[in-house]
Amino acid sequence: MIIEKVKIEGFRNFSNLTANLKKSTLIIGANDVGKTNLMYALRLLLDKSLSERDIEPEVTDFHISKDGNRAEIFSITIFFKDINEDAALSTLKGSVSDNGCSVFKLVANRNTLDYQISIGSNDTELENVPSRFYLKYINMRYVQSQRDLKKFINIEKKQLLRLSQDSRETPEAEADDRQLGKDFLWLEYY
Repeated sequence: MIIEKVKIEGFRNFSNLTANLKKSTLIIGANDVGKTNLMYALRLLLDKSLSERDIEPEVTDFHISKDGNRAEIFSITIFFKDINEDAALSTLKGSVSDNGCSVFKLVANRNTLDYQISIGSNDTELENVPSRFYLKYINMRYVQSQRDLKKFINIEKKQLLRLSQDSRETPEAEADDRQLGKDFLWLEYY
Protein backbone atom coordinates (compact mmCIF):
# COMPACT_ATOMS: atom_id res chain seq x y z
CA MET A 1 0.00 0.00 0.00
CA ILE A 2 1.51 3.28 -1.12
CA ILE A 3 0.37 6.89 -0.85
CA GLU A 4 0.31 7.99 -4.47
CA LYS A 5 -0.95 11.54 -4.11
CA VAL A 6 -2.09 14.07 -1.51
CA LYS A 7 -4.42 16.98 -2.30
CA ILE A 8 -4.84 19.75 0.25
CA GLU A 9 -7.21 22.69 -0.21
CA GLY A 10 -7.71 25.57 2.21
CA PHE A 11 -5.64 24.04 5.03
CA ARG A 12 -3.21 26.23 6.95
CA ASN A 13 -0.63 27.61 4.49
CA PHE A 14 -1.99 25.57 1.55
CA SER A 15 -4.49 27.26 -0.72
CA ASN A 16 -4.37 24.39 -3.21
CA LEU A 17 -1.68 21.70 -3.21
CA THR A 18 -1.34 18.47 -5.14
CA ALA A 19 1.71 16.43 -4.15
CA ASN A 20 2.48 13.36 -6.26
CA LEU A 21 4.51 10.88 -4.23
CA LYS A 22 6.69 7.89 -5.05
CA LYS A 23 7.53 4.90 -2.88
CA SER A 24 10.56 6.64 -1.32
CA THR A 25 9.68 10.33 -1.43
CA LEU A 26 11.80 12.66 0.67
CA ILE A 27 10.23 15.98 1.66
CA ILE A 28 12.76 18.79 2.09
CA GLY A 29 12.54 22.55 1.95
CA ALA A 30 13.23 25.86 3.63
CA ASN A 31 11.64 26.83 6.93
CA ASP A 32 7.99 27.92 6.86
CA VAL A 33 7.11 26.40 3.49
CA GLY A 34 4.67 23.80 4.87
CA LYS A 35 6.57 20.54 5.44
CA THR A 36 5.14 20.16 8.94
CA ASN A 37 1.65 21.16 7.78
CA LEU A 38 1.80 18.53 5.02
CA MET A 39 2.76 15.89 7.58
CA TYR A 40 0.03 17.07 9.96
CA ALA A 41 -2.53 16.82 7.16
CA LEU A 42 -1.54 13.18 6.65
CA ARG A 43 -1.63 12.60 10.39
CA LEU A 44 -5.22 13.84 10.67
CA LEU A 45 -6.34 10.87 8.61
CA LEU A 46 -3.65 8.28 9.41
CA ASP A 47 -2.05 8.83 12.83
CA LYS A 48 -3.64 6.66 15.49
CA SER A 49 -1.80 8.58 18.23
CA LEU A 50 -4.14 11.53 17.51
CA SER A 51 -7.45 11.25 19.36
CA GLU A 52 -10.83 12.21 17.90
CA ARG A 53 -10.51 15.45 19.89
CA ASP A 54 -7.07 16.11 18.40
CA ILE A 55 -8.39 15.97 14.86
CA GLU A 56 -11.24 18.42 15.44
CA PRO A 57 -10.53 21.51 13.32
CA GLU A 58 -9.60 24.86 14.82
CA VAL A 59 -10.17 28.25 13.21
CA THR A 60 -6.40 28.57 12.69
CA ASP A 61 -6.43 25.44 10.49
CA PHE A 62 -8.26 27.31 7.72
CA HIS A 63 -6.12 29.00 5.06
CA ILE A 64 -5.96 32.80 4.92
CA SER A 65 -5.40 34.09 1.38
CA LYS A 66 -3.10 36.99 0.51
CA ASP A 67 -6.11 39.33 0.43
CA GLY A 68 -7.03 38.34 4.00
CA ASN A 69 -9.98 36.03 3.32
CA ARG A 70 -10.17 32.88 5.43
CA ALA A 71 -11.26 29.64 3.72
CA GLU A 72 -14.76 28.40 4.60
CA ILE A 73 -13.74 24.75 4.29
CA PHE A 74 -10.56 22.76 4.06
CA SER A 75 -10.10 19.33 2.58
CA ILE A 76 -7.35 16.75 2.74
CA THR A 77 -7.48 13.90 0.24
CA ILE A 78 -5.09 10.95 0.25
CA PHE A 79 -4.91 8.67 -2.79
CA PHE A 80 -3.59 5.14 -2.16
CA LYS A 81 -2.44 2.60 -4.72
CA ASP A 82 -1.12 -0.97 -4.67
CA ILE A 83 -3.46 -2.03 -1.88
CA ASN A 84 -2.99 -5.78 -1.70
CA GLU A 85 -2.59 -6.49 2.03
CA ASP A 86 -5.36 -8.78 3.28
CA ALA A 87 -5.94 -6.73 6.45
CA ALA A 88 -6.31 -3.49 4.46
CA LEU A 89 -8.58 -5.09 1.86
CA SER A 90 -10.75 -6.60 4.59
CA THR A 91 -10.95 -3.34 6.53
CA LEU A 92 -11.80 -1.23 3.49
CA LYS A 93 -14.13 -3.84 1.93
CA GLY A 94 -15.95 -2.12 -0.98
CA SER A 95 -13.78 0.99 -0.94
CA VAL A 96 -10.90 -0.45 -2.98
CA SER A 97 -11.01 -0.40 -6.77
CA ASP A 98 -10.25 -3.46 -8.90
CA ASN A 99 -6.77 -2.08 -9.54
CA GLY A 100 -6.03 -1.67 -5.80
CA CYS A 101 -6.74 2.03 -5.29
CA SER A 102 -8.60 3.84 -2.52
CA VAL A 103 -9.19 7.45 -1.47
CA PHE A 104 -9.53 8.90 2.05
CA LYS A 105 -10.87 12.43 2.45
CA LEU A 106 -11.40 14.77 5.38
CA VAL A 107 -13.50 17.91 4.90
CA ALA A 108 -13.85 20.51 7.67
CA ASN A 109 -16.24 23.47 7.94
CA ARG A 110 -15.02 26.72 9.51
CA ASN A 111 -18.48 27.94 10.62
CA THR A 112 -19.36 24.81 12.59
CA LEU A 113 -15.83 23.44 13.15
CA ASP A 114 -17.26 20.05 12.21
CA TYR A 115 -15.48 17.57 9.98
CA GLN A 116 -16.43 14.56 7.92
CA ILE A 117 -14.27 11.67 6.79
CA SER A 118 -15.18 9.75 3.66
CA ILE A 119 -13.62 6.79 1.87
CA GLY A 120 -14.09 5.34 -1.59
CA SER A 121 -12.50 3.53 -4.49
CA ASN A 122 -12.00 6.88 -6.27
CA ASP A 123 -12.51 10.56 -5.49
CA THR A 124 -15.95 10.73 -7.13
CA GLU A 125 -17.47 7.78 -5.24
CA LEU A 126 -16.80 8.59 -1.59
CA GLU A 127 -18.99 7.46 1.30
CA ASN A 128 -19.04 9.13 4.71
CA VAL A 129 -17.70 7.05 7.59
CA PRO A 130 -18.39 7.69 11.29
CA SER A 131 -14.79 7.39 12.48
CA ARG A 132 -11.22 6.47 11.59
CA PHE A 133 -12.12 2.77 11.98
CA TYR A 134 -9.33 1.74 9.61
CA LEU A 135 -6.47 2.87 11.89
CA LYS A 136 -5.82 -0.61 13.30
CA TYR A 137 -4.40 -1.74 9.96
CA ILE A 138 -3.90 1.45 7.95
CA ASN A 139 -1.89 4.04 9.83
CA MET A 140 1.33 5.98 9.94
CA ARG A 141 3.86 6.44 12.72
CA TYR A 142 5.06 9.99 13.18
CA VAL A 143 8.40 10.74 14.87
CA GLN A 144 8.09 14.30 16.18
CA SER A 145 11.50 15.91 16.17
CA GLN A 146 15.17 15.28 15.63
CA ARG A 147 15.60 14.50 19.32
CA ASP A 148 12.73 12.03 19.15
CA LEU A 149 14.23 10.60 15.96
CA LYS A 150 17.53 10.00 17.76
CA LYS A 151 15.66 8.33 20.64
CA PHE A 152 13.72 6.18 18.14
CA ILE A 153 16.94 5.17 16.35
CA ASN A 154 18.69 4.37 19.65
CA ILE A 155 15.81 2.13 20.72
CA GLU A 156 15.90 0.37 17.36
CA LYS A 157 19.73 0.00 17.57
CA LYS A 158 19.45 -1.56 21.03
CA GLN A 159 16.85 -4.01 19.78
CA LEU A 160 19.02 -4.92 16.76
CA LEU A 161 22.05 -5.36 19.04
CA ARG A 162 20.07 -7.72 21.30
CA LEU A 163 18.92 -9.74 18.29
CA SER A 164 22.48 -9.89 16.99
CA GLN A 165 23.84 -10.98 20.37
CA ASP A 166 21.18 -13.67 20.69
CA SER A 167 22.01 -15.11 17.26
CA ARG A 168 25.79 -15.44 17.83
CA GLU A 169 27.52 -18.82 17.83
CA THR A 170 29.41 -19.79 21.03
CA PRO A 171 32.94 -19.11 19.65
CA GLU A 172 31.81 -15.72 18.39
CA ALA A 173 30.26 -14.83 21.77
CA GLU A 174 33.45 -15.91 23.60
CA ALA A 175 35.61 -13.78 21.28
CA ASP A 176 33.34 -10.79 21.90
CA ASP A 177 33.60 -11.33 25.68
CA ARG A 178 37.42 -11.51 25.49
CA GLN A 179 37.56 -8.26 23.48
CA LEU A 180 35.20 -6.58 25.93
CA GLY A 181 37.46 -7.66 28.81
CA LYS A 182 40.49 -6.13 27.08
CA ASP A 183 38.59 -2.89 26.48
CA PHE A 184 37.59 -2.65 30.14
CA LEU A 185 41.19 -3.28 31.27
CA TRP A 186 42.38 -0.52 28.96
CA LEU A 187 39.76 1.86 30.38
CA GLU A 188 40.78 1.02 33.97
CA TYR A 189 44.43 1.67 33.13
CA TYR A 190 43.66 5.24 32.05
